[in-house]
Amino acid sequence: MKRKSQDNAEFVTVEVKPTRRVLGLSGGKDSAALAIYLKDQGRAKDIEYFFCDTGAELPEVYAYLDRLEDYLEKPIEKLSSGRDFDHHLKRFNNFLPAPHARWCTRVMKLEPLEAFIGNDPCVSYIGIRADERRSGYISHKPNIAASYPFIDDGIVKADVFRILEDSVGIPEYYK
Repeated sequence: MKRKSQDNAEFVTVEVKPTRRVLGLSGGKDSAALAIYLKDQGRAKDIEYFFCDTGAELPEVYAYLDRLEDYLEKPIEKLSSGRDFDHHLKRFNNFLPAPHARWCTRVMKLEPLEAFIGNDPCVSYIGIRADERRSGYISHKPNIAASYPFIDDGIVKADVFRILEDSVGIPEYYK
């Protein structure tokens, strides 16, 4: 938007977008515990929760996400690549995803996430624990920064199970 000052000089007003805060829920224990942990600490006020749906999840995953949504008192945005897992499996010549060939993560999770965020400045909260030795998703987009609260706060696997037991319970598929 262009405006003129009193001396008729033009200047441009630039709208600065607030930084979005997002937390991806996988249906797993660590991301669920992170969402609960941040909420219980009063650190989740502005967090947007999302779930990247592959179309091949167990029914128990959807039931657990419903319990989480109730606990968090916020909706969990369902993201999708637009096609289900079987479509992409055929596209990749029936080659199953593997640690050295993570097409499922890239196509069905990271690309929908980056589309959801767009060009907005964003902090993505990642549920990697202090007792893990991996970095997780690092965006190549300059507007997305990662935050690792469990690493910062020294939260380990036993803490994750305690957080879940004290709130929504441990997913059945972990028992």
